[in-house]
Amino acid sequence: MTEPERLGGISLSFPVNEEDTVTTTSPKTLPRRLRRRLLEPKSPVSAAEIDSKLREADLRRQQYYESLSSKARPKMRSPRSGSIEELSQRLESKLNAAEQKRLSILEKELARLAKMDEARQAAKNGLEQRVEKERDELESKVEERVLKAEKNRMLLFKAMAQRRAAKRQRAAQSLMKKAIQETRYKESVRAAIYQKRAAAESKRMGILEAERRRANARLTRVFGAASSVRSQKEAERRKMKDRLEERLQRAKKLKAQYMRRRRGMDSCSSSRSETMRKNQVHLVRMLVRCWRRFAKYKKSTFVLARAYHELGINEKSIESVPFEQFAIQMNSVSVIQTVKALLDRLEIRLTLSKASNVENINHLLKHIFPPVRRGKSPSPMSKGEQNSPNSKMGYQKLKKIARYPARIFLCAYMIKQHPGAIFRGRGEHEIALVESATCLIREFELLVKVILEGPESTLPGNVSFVAQRPKKFRSQLEAFDKAWCSYLEGFVVWKINDAKLLEKDLARTQESELSEVSKHTSSPKIIDSGLNQKTVKASSPTNRALFSETDGARESKAPADSHLPSSSSPSPGSSNFLQSNEFYLAGSEAISTPNVVANSFDAALASENEVIVNEIVHDNSSSFADSLDPNTGDTSNLQVRVKETMEKAFWDGVMESMKQSQPDFSWVIKLMKEVRDELCETSPKDWRQEIVQTIDTDVLSQLLASGNVDMGYLGNILEFSLGILLKLSAPANEEEIRVTHHKLMTELGEIVPTDGHSNSSYAVLMVKGLRFVLQQIQILKKEISKSRLKLLEPLLKGPAGLEYLKKSFSSRHGSPDQASSSLPLTKRWLLSVRGEAEREWKEHKDALSAVINNHSGSSGLPSTTMRTGGNVSSVSKVYTPSSPFPGIELSECKGETVDLLVRIGLLKMVSEIGGLTLETVPETFQLNLSRLRDVQSQIQKITLVSISVLILQQTLVSENSSSIDMEAITRTCINRLYEMLDAKPDAGLSEIMETLSELLDSNDAETKKQVIANMLVKSLQAGDAVFTHVSQTIYLAIRAAVLAGNNTKRKQLVETMLRKIGAASLSDKVIEVSDILVLVATVSRSVHGLWYEELLKKPN
Repeated sequence: MTEPERLGGISLSFPVNEEDTVTTTSPKTLPRRLRRRLLEPKSPVSAAEIDSKLREADLRRQQYYESLSSKARPKMRSPRSGSIEELSQRLESKLNAAEQKRLSILEKELARLAKMDEARQAAKNGLEQRVEKERDELESKVEERVLKAEKNRMLLFKAMAQRRAAKRQRAAQSLMKKAIQETRYKESVRAAIYQKRAAAESKRMGILEAERRRANARLTRVFGAASSVRSQKEAERRKMKDRLEERLQRAKKLKAQYMRRRRGMDSCSSSRSETMRKNQVHLVRMLVRCWRRFAKYKKSTFVLARAYHELGINEKSIESVPFEQFAIQMNSVSVIQTVKALLDRLEIRLTLSKASNVENINHLLKHIFPPVRRGKSPSPMSKGEQNSPNSKMGYQKLKKIARYPARIFLCAYMIKQHPGAIFRGRGEHEIALVESATCLIREFELLVKVILEGPESTLPGNVSFVAQRPKKFRSQLEAFDKAWCSYLEGFVVWKINDAKLLEKDLARTQESELSEVSKHTSSPKIIDSGLNQKTVKASSPTNRALFSETDGARESKAPADSHLPSSSSPSPGSSNFLQSNEFYLAGSEAISTPNVVANSFDAALASENEVIVNEIVHDNSSSFADSLDPNTGDTSNLQVRVKETMEKAFWDGVMESMKQSQPDFSWVIKLMKEVRDELCETSPKDWRQEIVQTIDTDVLSQLLASGNVDMGYLGNILEFSLGILLKLSAPANEEEIRVTHHKLMTELGEIVPTDGHSNSSYAVLMVKGLRFVLQQIQILKKEISKSRLKLLEPLLKGPAGLEYLKKSFSSRHGSPDQASSSLPLTKRWLLSVRGEAEREWKEHKDALSAVINNHSGSSGLPSTTMRTGGNVSSVSKVYTPSSPFPGIELSECKGETVDLLVRIGLLKMVSEIGGLTLETVPETFQLNLSRLRDVQSQIQKITLVSISVLILQQTLVSENSSSIDMEAITRTCINRLYEMLDAKPDAGLSEIMETLSELLDSNDAETKKQVIANMLVKSLQAGDAVFTHVSQTIYLAIRAAVLAGNNTKRKQLVETMLRKIGAASLSDKVIEVSDILVLVATVSRSVHGLWYEELLKKPN
């Protein structure tokens, strides 16, 4: 195909109206891609970038046109009639037009692109402004939503916390109910067990008492029967012996006659010899029969010796036996009976062998077996039997004493083998007794050997200390008897000396006990400087008479004391195990004060003056002496009851001795001497001569010894004594003394010396009058001591009292340099609180700062998750505390180390649940042990009342009670609980429930009472959450009061603490307890400060 033909087929079509075409073909809106690119946040486009993009677009367009032109192929057409030139022109014109069109399109496109760029820039700027505006609005909305979300989140958290608290409360209530039920069941079981134990104990005591009486009666009857049987057997034995001897003598005579006849008459008849032989055989048979009967029923000496030998008691066997085991073996009934039977047989054999040459040792045996006391015959015989002659003979037989007492003999083995356990010391008497006991044991064992093995066993090859020839039974029995006499003499001498030593020990013990009793039962008598005590003399007749009898030797030494009721004498050889009882002065009255520590403080640790000065320093009343009222006393005090019992026993014993047919007027003389001495002691010096002359005991003793009782003289003495008492006593007691005086004089005047009124009636009435005089003298002495204490109190409440306590403490525990060794309890106590004191001080400062800054709570205190119910609040007034203890300022703690440790340590000590004892309290607070116990009791009482009020408030909240009613009910509940606890210190759950139930409505009272009881029982357990929280809150409140001291914000701080458990009304009680603790801590810091500082310097 030629070139013209190829070019002739090209045709191009261009629209005439280019503007319409452009307008029609151009889109009305921007393409999505361009809109997206325009909406994209980009940085501003520069002119160079636009030019580069335009060149790229132009290049792409050229390429597109070239590809488009290359695709245009010439078409084969039939030749036309026009010439090639026309075609070429036409084509050239079209090409020119196309070129112009292209240029115009290009210009329009450039203009459009410029407009588009301007529009894009304008749209971009508007978009950026709109985006900025929207972002600001969105930020404000987001902030509002965040604040609202935070507020909603806090509300949700609060709701969740309330739900958790309610859930915990429900769980605690359910657990509390279960625990209350369990505790109630346990309490009922314990009560039943206790009642059963008490009933069983009372029944057991009654059975034991009846058994003891029956045993005593049986023992008395057995002794009487045994003595009568023994006397009967001895009489039968003597009769049998006499018959046997008579028959033997008759047989000897007959045999001698027979022999003489046989020698004289060889032609004797066989019939007579046969008769003699038969008589001899009959006598031999009778003798054998009697011996067999004796061996069967009485047992021979050989059998008794063999029975003793089977016991295994000999010198060699006891060497390895301990003292306790050997003593038990010696006290065995079978051993004593076996030894007694053998010794009784040896006594009979000795009596038969030496009828008139037996050494008399009854004077020694009487020291071991004392005679029967007058008026207390041990014989169980009735009055009719005592009047009969047979009973008189039997009584004489009962008084027969064995020559060889089994127990005294067995004591020889104990003395030889264990002298250290028997003797007090090793003097010459003890050494001689040991030697004699050794000799006695050897002679006795040799005698037993002779009985069992025969005399040949005593040859030198067997025993080295006997003679060359063997000893027979009789000679060995005599040697044993001599050794016994020597041993018995040494035993009695040792027993008498031991009794004297024991009497001295008892006298010293009685003196110390009476000194302690005078300290505990009467106020001291302060003379001269006011701090010297006049102790009671233990050597007075009344006090000496209070000793119990020790043994027969002592009774023989002092027969005048045999009429005093006392315990039975101990067995021989056991005087070391005697125990002395505490007795009190006749007529003395006990003084029971709430602050005296005599009941719990050991008297060996402090003198009585130190105790009194300590009480005066710590006393918060107007006068310490006012508490020493002799007319009042705590009858529930154990010491008072014991004192009254012992005093009554003493006077009953004196009255019994006076009511006998022959009264012992020595008591009247002793009591009269004591009255005279007491009156001389309490009266002025000018009166003493008149008192001694009027009350002349020598004249009175002679008058009573003559048997002519002059009641006028005795009445004058009583009238004089009561007159002296009226002059010396207080006016308040005069009326009582006058009434008693008139009554005594009337009774004395009514007694007429006739047959109906014996001397015992005079003696009894006289003792009554002397008892009243002694009692009034004791009351008078206490009044004098009370007056002297009032004079000394102002001095002792100042620095002088603290200085005296400091000197007394130094004298008992040494100087401060020795504090580490002399004060171990104090050292341990200080070190235990040293680590926690700083932390607690910081918590207290934070709490105090929070209260000062009027915050509702205090930082550093644990948050409260318990719902107390109600709004029991009290408006705290401006409180300016003043010291309730005059003379000592209750200052605020400033954080000083010693002051802080003492206060915190003292608070922790009294906050413990377990009771304080002398073994656990530091030495510096042992004088205040009873005071600390009282504080501990008050804290526990506050805890109990707080828990009860908390449970009551919870019950009232469930009833939807108003806050005003709840506050009134709470105050009433607190007052009633304290009144009930003060009236009944040992009150239990039932009393508390009765008090709480009175404040509830009548509707469902029983159900509520049961619920409260269950909750209360559970809450009072040591490990319970309620108890722990309440105890911790009360501890924090007391700590705040103790550390705040006299700070004006103290009461407000305490109420803030207590309000967490709904017990703000108890703030006064907490402050009262804290005042006592601050006082004790302040006094201790002043007195023991040097010792505390030394212990803190040397913690190791």
